[in-house]
Amino acid sequence: EEIETQVYKLHLANKEPKTIADFLAGCPIDPKAPIGTLLNPRIIERKRDLSFGPPIRTVLADTASRPFANDFVCDEAAGFYIVTDEESVIFFDKDDASVVFAERIVLRDVFGEQGTPESTAICEWFQDVIDTAVNERRDVRPKSDGTMVQLGYNAGPRDLRVFQLAKSYTKNLDEETKADHDTEVIAAVTITWAVAKAWLPLDITNKIEDTLEENGLPRIATRNIAAGVGYQIQFRGLAYNFPTFERAPPEAYFTYGYSASYHKDPCYVSGVCGISLNVGRTVNPPPSSTLATPGLRQTRSQTHASSAPGQINSTSEDFSKWPANGGGNFVDMTLKVVVHQAAGTLFAFNPAMGHGTTRLCGATNYLAAITFSSHIYKAFQLAQTGSIEAGDKAGDGNFDELNVD
Repeated sequence: EEIETQVYKLHLANKEPKTIADFLAGCPIDPKAPIGTLLNPRIIERKRDLSFGPPIRTVLADTASRPFANDFVCDEAAGFYIVTDEESVIFFDKDDASVVFAERIVLRDVFGEQGTPESTAICEWFQDVIDTAVNERRDVRPKSDGTMVQLGYNAGPRDLRVFQLAKSYTKNLDEETKADHDTEVIAAVTITWAVAKAWLPLDITNKIEDTLEENGLPRIATRNIAAGVGYQIQFRGLAYNFPTFERAPPEAYFTYGYSASYHKDPCYVSGVCGISLNVGRTVNPPPSSTLATPGLRQTRSQTHASSAPGQINSTSEDFSKWPANGGGNFVDMTLKVVVHQAAGTLFAFNPAMGHGTTRLCGATNYLAAITFSSHIYKAFQLAQTGSIEAGDKAGDGNFDELNVD
């Protein structure tokens, strides 16, 4: 019952979402709540420095634990604002006409206080769904630490542009098992969207909804679960149906123990539109030896089997300098903000601006993300005109080799 109660709460959590202007006017969801919490987030005006940052694909780090590497250290000494793992913050700026807009949103405890039965139940369910997905589906970022799998629609490899539902399974599963697992995936992504609609400023979610509607874009589906409304959760042997809720947008990802170097992701929704939900985090202590000898980078299978993905590196490591609370934290480079990861945290950011993840240093995060990639939208437009195929080979590409310009 904990998970059913929690899901209904998410869909009904905030019947009157606030805009950025509401928050700035001193009208949070609950003005009596402590500042820096979900119901009364801290409001910070912060401007981007578009000239700041390392070259694309640079490895990011919380601390200088690799003395012979060229990691870019993102700390207070470098001018970064560090959002601690208990702090909810809305970063904003103003344009030349003094119109306020969001730059980054960080909201904690969106499932309720960590450790409560409801919060624990839904996070554990999410983790099970992600564990299953990353073990059965294609890793679309095989050159990065950890695992990322794609869900919903994609555009195929650059040498075969198509618009179709991703063909993601790598294991030889029967059709019933695929359908069961896809049912869970649809539910997890749609709950992520429900969390976003419940708690993010209305400006952000309305802009996303308007873009989807104006362009006739589909909602999340898979090759085994047809497009439509509603979803179902299997939990502890029981099925919970939510038949009337609208599904999430069409493109989503799950990651396990994942770390991304500095990069940009062009999007067809302007401004803040990337949504990421942390549903689990563990941090292992560093190995006992102070300085490691050079080792080999882990493969995907080794990484997922390990309790500390990305721990073995190709450069010597001073474990005494690992961040106390682990790495794998989100970096918004030109905003100069580092967000410490924690379970039950909802992030919203602008993917078109340079960003990445710090080195893991013993940390493992479970994340569900919803994005709006420009190259997938372009494929959708071309498919509508018949210029490219909407075919069965979509999803066979390696995203590290895609041309997304």
